[in-house]
Amino acid sequence: MNTPVDAHLSQDHRHLLVAASLGSKLGLRPIGPLAALELDDASCAPVIEREVDNTRYFIANRRIPLDGATNFRDAGGRRTENGDLVEWRTHYRSENLVKLTSRDWELVEALGIDMILDLRHDDESGLAPSKAPSSISIVQIPIVGNLAGHVDATSALLDGKIDRIDDDAMRSMYLDLVAQHGQDLLTAFELYRDHDHPVLVHCTAGKDRTGIVVALWQLSQGVSPREVLEDYRLSSLYRTLPRFLTLRPDLLAAHVNPRNIHSYISTQNESLAAALEALDLNSVLRR
Repeated sequence: MNTPVDAHLSQDHRHLLVAASLGSKLGLRPIGPLAALELDDASCAPVIEREVDNTRYFIANRRIPLDGATNFRDAGGRRTENGDLVEWRTHYRSENLVKLTSRDWELVEALGIDMILDLRHDDESGLAPSKAPSSISIVQIPIVGNLAGHVDATSALLDGKIDRIDDDAMRSMYLDLVAQHGQDLLTAFELYRDHDHPVLVHCTAGKDRTGIVVALWQLSQGVSPREVLEDYRLSSLYRTLPRFLTLRPDLLAAHVNPRNIHSYISTQNESLAAALEALDLNSVLRR
């Protein structure tokens, strides 16, 4: 049986850290509640294979450690419903790339990524352009949803035009994405699915538009809906707190309670499920 293992990469990139219970099976050195798998060479994206008792473990860090992005991660490494493994290190997802350093771009190139799908509309990409090296092509597929009556909800909050974004508003925005850009989402999905080399898809936060495209791809690979939602929720783990801390001073200055935007900066399972249902998932996966 093939089993993917999400590990944490140590700061020096020389160890993968896993739960101590798994580490004991693999004969690894315990470190409190964790166990350390030592790497032969420092790497930002190792994949280590170990076999124990007829189970093959594929151990890797899901989040890629970049200085300029907190939500840049591998969308593969998931078990399918028939017991297969979706390959690591072929499909990636992220928030916007405007803060990537030259070192970050070197790491992106080292991952073999040669195409980036940018789902942002022109105003977004114009304000925060991706400065990718010439070896990487950027395919723009502008997708924009109406959120609480605004295309740019962050500006609307900071300008005092709205003072909250709740779960219902997010669900409506996801459905608007499908209604206005259903074909664009499918085009992005097909490009992401069919590209022969490692590929990256991103939007601004890396959770809503990107979340729909990645969910379609994972489902097309046979990943269970439960695991798809588990992957989707990682955007809350990796991005919500940093984004909250960034926006909090400006929200307070605009007399907006920061707690009122939790739904906006977090993942919404019901919203993603509604979007996938509206896309007629069965027909999409037969494409």
